Amino acid sequence: MRKMLTRFAGCFAATLVLAQSARAVPISGNISFTGDVNFNSSSVVNATTVTSWITPTVSSVSGTFAAPSPYAVALNTATLFTTSTWNLNTFTPINNFWSVDNFTFELLSSSIFQQSGSPGSGSIVVDGTCIVSGNGYTPTSMFWTFTSADVMTGYKPVGTFTVYSRGSPQVSVPDGGATATLLGVALAGMALVKRKVAA
Repeated sequence: MRKMLTRFAGCFAATLVLAQSARAVPISGNISFTGDVNFNSSSVVNATTVTSWITPTVSSVSGTFAAPSPYAVALNTATLFTTSTWNLNTFTPINNFWSVDNFTFELLSSSIFQQSGSPGSGSIVVDGTCIVSGNGYTPTSMFWTFTSADVMTGYKPVGTFTVYSRGSPQVSVPDGGATATLLGVALAGMALVKRKVAA
């Protein structure tokens, strides 16, 4: 009986280690999207909201998002923004703000860092925090920056949205109790084995 329990405990420990290592791979590197945007103002100098995105596509990748990663995202891949309206100053999370190739982005905070120039020749920089997840990676806390500028009359401003990791190691989001569930199942299994052997 003791031998059987020892084997079971060893198998459980190995399973737990493998489960933890499989989930403990955070996302790193960066991914950028570029596309035309509409603001709630004719100049970015007075803008407070993005009202729509126009065909944003992937413009650069590195780390997890680039080859030789098995989930590399190709340049020019279309990016889906699930909400067209975005308040540039907000601490209200936006779930699934964008997605591309099974990576998803949850916006946690957003604030205008800089608005400069004058109407017709202004620029804007917005930054904040987020959680990026998908493709089996651990949901990871990351940073992002959005930049845009006024353009000639008749053209849409071009916006570039860049998500990036900073520092090492990356901060992983808690797993929501999956490890505790595994532990509970294993302990219940050990109890059943013990009862069966005792009988």
